[in-house]
Parts: sequence; structure tokens; C-alpha cells
Amino acid sequence: MKSQGQGVAPRALGQDTEALRDFISAAVHDLREPLRAILLGHQLAVAPSGKNSDENRERGARYLRDGVARLETLIQDIAEYCYAEVRELEDSAADLEMSLLEAKTELASELKSSGAIITHDPLPTVRGNATSLTVLLRCLIGNACKFRGEAAPRIHVGAAQQEGEWIFSVRDNGAGFDPVYRERIFRPFERLNGKQFPGSGLGLTIAKKIVEQHGGQIWAESTPGEGSTIRFSLPLTS
Repeated sequence: MKSQGQGVAPRALGQDTEALRDFISAAVHDLREPLRAILLGHQLAVAPSGKNSDENRERGARYLRDGVARLETLIQDIAEYCYAEVRELEDSAADLEMSLLEAKTELASELKSSGAIITHDPLPTVRGNATSLTVLLRCLIGNACKFRGEAAPRIHVGAAQQEGEWIFSVRDNGAGFDPVYRERIFRPFERLNGKQFPGSGLGLTIAKKIVEQHGGQIWAESTPGEGSTIRFSLPLTS
């Protein structure tokens, strides 16, 4: 006779399979987009000489550059999503001050080019995978840099204890979004602004997966034109 726990497993497996199928379908769709741009760029670049040939070659080179950059971003983020899926959750001490420093180092080029200013509260040590938590902060800070307004990004990482858990926040002064989309932004490959901002649409999805693996929750608050705050919880270190 099957135990109660064994009876639940097929439903959970079915849900996981459906989610994986949806992810693969979306990934294939998004990977084809830059490939089409690369193909068009090649066609323009090798077109026979004639009227507007220099202009066509320039356009072709631009399509090639943009397509390759977009493809590289997708490959990196899909790989990180897969790593987050299979990375083991270590029950060890993770210093979030160090994780933030490593995240800022990995984002150094983006932070410099955007003129971003990052401040933070004193950050605690928690139980979990230090590598995953670095990725989490990198995704959230990178997202804040990406969806910026006219002013240089100002990003604050907050931390406070509340009812047996840590509540963290990453607040920015960026473009913001309509609160009606506060759940949709965590879906894989979701890009509310289309091609207005670069990226794969996986950053917040990866962040959500890491937070949930650590026993926490993640949510978003925003007002269009007034910035956004991504909050997430993690259990207190016992």
C-alpha cells in the first residue's frame, strides 16, 4: 500500500513536468529571435553591390552585433536558471555582506556604465548556499540597473528582522511598473517593456527560484515612474 506522501508525488511530478515543458517552449521561441536577426544581418551584409549597399551593410552589421549579444545573454541566463535548478542547497553559513560584494564585483561594468549608486543596511549571515545568494543579489541589482529611469540608478539593499525571519529589500528609483503585473514579472522570459530594455526576462525568475529553495518568499511593489522594491524573506539563522 502506498503511503500518503507517495500518493502526492505523481501530482507534483506532473506539475514540474508541465512547468519544464512551458520553460523549454518559451526558451526555444526566444532563442529563435536573435537567430533570425543574425540571418537577416548576414543577408544584408553579403547582398550584391548597388544602391544603398553601404547602408545595407551597416544595417546588416548592426543586426549581427545585436543578434549575437542577445543570444549570448539568453545562453548565459538559461544556463544560470538550470544551475539554480540543480545546485544543492548547502546548510552552511552564508555572509550576505560578502555575497553583496561579490555581486557588485560581477556587475562592475554595468554599475560603472549606468553611474549606479548602491547603499545597504548591515546584512546578516544566513543559512544557505553562498553562491546562489550571490546570484540572487546580482539578479536583483542588475534588474534595477536595467530598468532605470532618466536619473542614474540609486539602489538600496535593506534588511530587517520580522516575526522569526529576515525581510530583505532591493529598492530603486527606476522606471517602475504597473502593480497589476507584480506576479507576472517573475514568470520565465517575461518582458513587460518588450525590446525597450535589454535582457532575457529570466533575472527575476532565477531570483524567485533561489529564494524559494531557501525557504523564503519574494514579492514586488512598484509605482510607474517612481521605482520598484523587490522584497524577499529568508529564515532566521538558528
